Amino acid sequence: MTLQLIGVPAKAEKDEVVKSVMELKSAEIEEGYTLDTVRSRLGLLMDVRDKLLFEPEYAGNIKENIPPKSSLRVPWAWLPGALCLLQEVGEVELVQDVGRVAVQHPDAKPYIHDLLLSMALAECATAKVGFEKNKVSQGFEALARAQCLLRSRKSLGKIALLSQIEESLEELAPACTLELLGMSQSPENAERRRGAIAALRELVRQGLDVETSCRVQDWPCFLTQALNRLMASEIVDLLPWDELAITRKNKKSLESQNQRVVIDFNCFYTVLRAHVALGFSSKQKELIEKAKSICECLIASEGADLKLEEAFCLFLLGQTGSGSSSNASSVQLERNLGMHRGKAWDGWFARGVLVGRITLAGVLGCIVFASLRLKA
Repeated sequence: MTLQLIGVPAKAEKDEVVKSVMELKSAEIEEGYTLDTVRSRLGLLMDVRDKLLFEPEYAGNIKENIPPKSSLRVPWAWLPGALCLLQEVGEVELVQDVGRVAVQHPDAKPYIHDLLLSMALAECATAKVGFEKNKVSQGFEALARAQCLLRSRKSLGKIALLSQIEESLEELAPACTLELLGMSQSPENAERRRGAIAALRELVRQGLDVETSCRVQDWPCFLTQALNRLMASEIVDLLPWDELAITRKNKKSLESQNQRVVIDFNCFYTVLRAHVALGFSSKQKELIEKAKSICECLIASEGADLKLEEAFCLFLLGQTGSGSSSNASSVQLERNLGMHRGKAWDGWFARGVLVGRITLAGVLGCIVFASLRLKA
C-alpha cells in the first residue's frame, strides 16, 4: 500500500518516488476536506517519501530483487489523508473497500466526514469511467451512490460537489432510464428495471406538472422509445391513462395543452393498444372499458378516426356478456368495418400508426374468425 499511496508502480525508482510526491504535495485537493485531513495528507506524504527513500525495510531493493519487509501502518488520525491520496491517484476500489470497513468502526467517528467525502469522490471517478465507455447507467448509478454518501452527513450537504452531482443526475436521468429499460428482462436486471420504470413515471409526472421543470428535450421521441421498451402490463400500470385522456379533452386548459407536449397521439395510441392487449389476454373487462374510454377521448380531443378501435372495444365488451350482446356487437363491428373501409387507410398512413393498426386489425380478424366458427 506504501507505493499505492503515491501512485507509482511496484518497481519504481527513487526519482519516480520523489517526482510523484512533489506533484501530490503541490496539487490542489478537492473542496470539502477538513483542515486536519489536509495536514494528515501532507504528513503522510512526507512519511511515505522518507520511508521509501531512506528505509530499505519499506522500499526493498529493486536491483537485487528484494521485496519490502515491512508494510506501512497508518494511524486513525492519518486514515482520512490516506484515502484522500488514494482517490487522487485513482485507487478507487481500494478507497471504497477501506472506507466501507472504516466507517463502521467506533474509532472512525471523528473522521467520518472526510472518509465519506473520499468515498464519494471515488464514486465520481467510477462514474467518469462509465461515461467514457458510453455506459450511461453505470455512470449514473455511481453518481447516485456518491449523492447518497454525501447526503448521509449533514456537514457534507452544502459542498459544491453535491449540487454538481444532483444537476448531473437530472440531466442524465432520461438517457439512463432508456438504457436500463433496454436491458434484457433477466432476473438480475429486475430491480434495475423496476427502478427505471419508477424513474420514467417520475419524469412524466414532472413533464405533466406545469410548474415543474424537466430535463427531457424531445418528449415525443423519448416517451415513444420508453413505451416501446415496456410490456403491455407495464404501460398500463405506468400512469392513470384514462384520467389523463379525460383531461386531454378540455383543449383550452393549461393541463391539456401541456399534456400534448409530453404525450403525443402516437404514444396514447400505444397505450390504447396495451390496454386492449392486456385486457383481452387476461380477460379483464375493466381494461377494455378503459381502452374504450381512452378511444372516445382521443376521438373527441384529436378528431381522430378511431371507429375501428372503438368497434373492437365494443366487440370485446360484448363477448364478456350474453350471447345476444355478442351477436349485436359482431353486427355493429361488421357495419363499422364496412362504413370506414375506404377512409381507414388514409387515416392510418396520415397518423403514422399503420403497423399498430394492422396489428390490431389482425388480432380483430382472428377473434371474428374464431367467433364465426363457433357460431357455425
